[in-house]
Amino acid sequence: GSKNAINTTIINFNNEKMQITWAARELFPRENVSFSYTFDEGKHKVWKPCPTYLLDHDYNSGCLFKTEGPTLAISIRNSNGSEELFSKRLKSDFYIKPNRPENVTFFWKEDTVTVSCNKPERAVKCLRLELQYKSKFDKDWQSRASKCCSVGEQGFDPRKCYSFRVRLKRLVPYCNVVNYSSDWEASFWMNGTLLGNSC
Repeated sequence: GSKNAINTTIINFNNEKMQITWAARELFPRENVSFSYTFDEGKHKVWKPCPTYLLDHDYNSGCLFKTEGPTLAISIRNSNGSEELFSKRLKSDFYIKPNRPENVTFFWKEDTVTVSCNKPERAVKCLRLELQYKSKFDKDWQSRASKCCSVGEQGFDPRKCYSFRVRLKRLVPYCNVVNYSSDWEASFWMNGTLLGNSC
């Protein structure tokens, strides 16, 4: 049915906060829709109204709310709530966007660099630590990924300055249905020494 045909973007930020957005002006022109959600299962669902709407030209185009469980149902209704325009049930933990890696450390030994970060509290098996690097002589980033929470690479010239960036990626399709990664954590190194904010 058309109720499930609309395009929504679903992000579960580190299993703490949900953000669900839709193209308000294309999907519901001149209609300010209302959004409600529930993490409850079974017959006794308690629907909650959206606590914080995201707006596009004064029209509701998204909702931000706390993640409260693994199973989520959402409903978008017309402005007075009399008609359901869209509904969906989903596993909220298939849409996790991890936080940035925390306490990133670099260990240099001759031409080899090992980068580590703190282990996140949950779902470590779902995460990969991705390292990208380039010197100013490289056009493209070189990339390397490994199990959370350490990744190593060799072949660095200690006399060159390198830009490094690391992020956590969720595994698809085992853990996520969407390919979400954290934001990058970046730094610059030369001779095994951390530099300011550029080479």
